[in-house]
Amino acid sequence: MAILNAAIIGLGVRSRAHLAVLPVLPDRYRLAGVCDIDAERAQAVADQTGAKAYTDLQTMLDSESLDVALIAAQPEIHHPIARMLAECRVHILSETPIAHTLPCADMMIRAAEDNGVFLEVSENARRWPRERLKQKIVSEGLIGNVREFYVSYTSGSYHGISAIRSILGSEPRSVSGTFPDAREVRERGVIRWSDTIGGTYEHNVERKNYWEVIGSDGAIRGMELNLYRGDRKLAIVSGASATGQTGMIHRSSVDTQPAVVWESPLKAYTLPDEDSIAVAEAWCSLYDAVVRGAALEYGAHNARSDIEVLMAVRESAGREGIWVDLPLEGMTDHEKRIHSAFEEIYGVDLLDLTPHHPAQRGSLPPRLRELLY
Repeated sequence: MAILNAAIIGLGVRSRAHLAVLPVLPDRYRLAGVCDIDAERAQAVADQTGAKAYTDLQTMLDSESLDVALIAAQPEIHHPIARMLAECRVHILSETPIAHTLPCADMMIRAAEDNGVFLEVSENARRWPRERLKQKIVSEGLIGNVREFYVSYTSGSYHGISAIRSILGSEPRSVSGTFPDAREVRERGVIRWSDTIGGTYEHNVERKNYWEVIGSDGAIRGMELNLYRGDRKLAIVSGASATGQTGMIHRSSVDTQPAVVWESPLKAYTLPDEDSIAVAEAWCSLYDAVVRGAALEYGAHNARSDIEVLMAVRESAGREGIWVDLPLEGMTDHEKRIHSAFEEIYGVDLLDLTPHHPAQRGSLPPRLRELLY
């Protein structure tokens, strides 16, 4: 098997999951470089991994023969970094969200397509074994015809939207959003999926990360499958496969008759938890695309759709809950406010940011952070 030279750009908290997973995939990847504006942090990671440390992206691109790179920097600079990588013919794995607005996501997608590189996104929520099993439960008809859903997500709403989109296997049609005057609910969207399917998304600090999918014959509620016939409640569990190592996560199952089981295609690797499986799947998706010409398992267009639903919720909420049709046409007023706020702070539109702008100004101001998160 070919071994690809990889780099990680941005060495904050989220990069740690990738730094832990890459050594588990030595038959696919070699970590050649790490890049961060903090020289001490970059060198510390380089010392731990054997990669070379850089504080300037262009210098790393000029110095290393890279095949792929992970963008783990803050989302507001994903698009300028992606454009630099694409122009150097480096395939891209982006952390989430792919971008803060659809125009920024579109810039990334165009740059990848124009330069013939792949752009995968490390969206983990839909790749967890428990979520793979939920997708299988619904697709195999165990809960009958899906009628309704509920999702709350408080640590990146696009994750919850991605999970529901993946379970339902289709796209929503319209959204009505509100910013409730309630301490526990930051935002809410009523989403029409089809003539027969609808549901609610919330950022609900009391329910946290939780979702339900309700069908004619049963329902998935959190980590429990409720089957109406026989009034059975069955736990969704994750663990090692029959041939897996103790303490490893390789499968997810529910004890129906017969049992419904999802087995990880990465059982050969030492992956101790659901998130490490999800991270490894994203890297393997990109590898298979680059080396074997396979289609990306999720890809930038899916990640863009996750953000699009969220933008529609916030656009509707800012316009007194009017129904907003999907897909969106043109830039929303909410996105325009985000771009305007960036221009006030950085002196350039969000689309014109470079990888150095946030570094020059430090962390995001509260007003801008409120618009984004």
